[in-house]
Amino acid sequence: MRFPHLRASVSALTLCLGAALAAPGIAHADSNTGTGPLADQHAPAGVMFDHMHKAGEFMIGFRYAHTSASGDMLHGTNKASDQEIINKGCKPHSCSMTPSDMAMNMYMLDVMYAPTDWMTLMLMPMYMSHDMTMRPLTSSMSSMGHMDHMDHTDMPMDEHSAHMHSGSHSHGTEGWGDTIFGPELKIADGPGYHLQFAPMFSAPTGDVDKKMNGNFNHYMMQPGSGTWDFIPSITYTGRADRFAWGAQVLGVVRLEEENESGYRLGDVFQATGWGSYRFANWISASIRGLYTEQGEIEGHYNGPHNHSSPPDLQFNYGGRFWDIGFGVNTVVPSGSLKGLRLSAEWLQPVDEDVNNYQLERDGTLWANATMSF
Repeated sequence: MRFPHLRASVSALTLCLGAALAAPGIAHADSNTGTGPLADQHAPAGVMFDHMHKAGEFMIGFRYAHTSASGDMLHGTNKASDQEIINKGCKPHSCSMTPSDMAMNMYMLDVMYAPTDWMTLMLMPMYMSHDMTMRPLTSSMSSMGHMDHMDHTDMPMDEHSAHMHSGSHSHGTEGWGDTIFGPELKIADGPGYHLQFAPMFSAPTGDVDKKMNGNFNHYMMQPGSGTWDFIPSITYTGRADRFAWGAQVLGVVRLEEENESGYRLGDVFQATGWGSYRFANWISASIRGLYTEQGEIEGHYNGPHNHSSPPDLQFNYGGRFWDIGFGVNTVVPSGSLKGLRLSAEWLQPVDEDVNNYQLERDGTLWANATMSF
């Protein structure tokens, strides 16, 4: 299992990062169309880079995402046994531990301003937390010493670390994540459709050196990517009466060979399609399909780190993932809170083909609140 950083995404991701449901036609997301704001003029909650604003408009919002994983360890698309993980999950070493459950929380501030009708600027700082519970693998500790789990250039485990490897234990990290910024640019629009391009960037403001007992923590538990990243997306949306639809392709391209801790996360490609139905001006429901592909981590920690569980190894990250999303969007149509938007979406995993050994995903819950001025 991996959590992309946008996640991100990210998720991500995580780290993450996703798809969009943008405003149709000439009417931008928060413009007054004569009937007041409409619920489906913004994307499902799990979507970024999804809408633009009219010249002079300012928007501030808050996004929250909770991603969890538990259950079976997977090898590709198949369930992996403990003995298989022991033998192959930490090669050339032997695994002694494996994750039993983990969770990531992302808290994002969403600030947007439109200097012109054809460009909207966006800034998104974020704060992240990660939690993981590890369990011992059956029979691993009787066949080897703890030193076999360490890189030969690493420092040995202290007594506390060795004690933790004798049973289940939980640990976590938290801190500021990377900061996303850039423009959303109108390519074309007209009655019933809108096309935009968003060449976003991610600044490496998140830590990549979180440690536990002197050793680097798992790659997935670092709040940042540690590299400057390019995040381009192209989004098309359409509308007819109460129906809205669209498609988006998005990528994450790492612009540096490695971060200060010696590695870089894999590149990401995402594609999505969605549709929504507006029951009333103030509420709509959506369904979305999402495909994500992410590469393995390249490089290697340049300091002390364990080789005792699958998340310690860079080849146990990335893969191909299919999800379906179910969302609800609402907007206050009038009064002092006119234009206040609240939305939520659940992304349910449908299938996954992981690189090597990773924990099965549970899903992701997104919740957003935004207000335009």
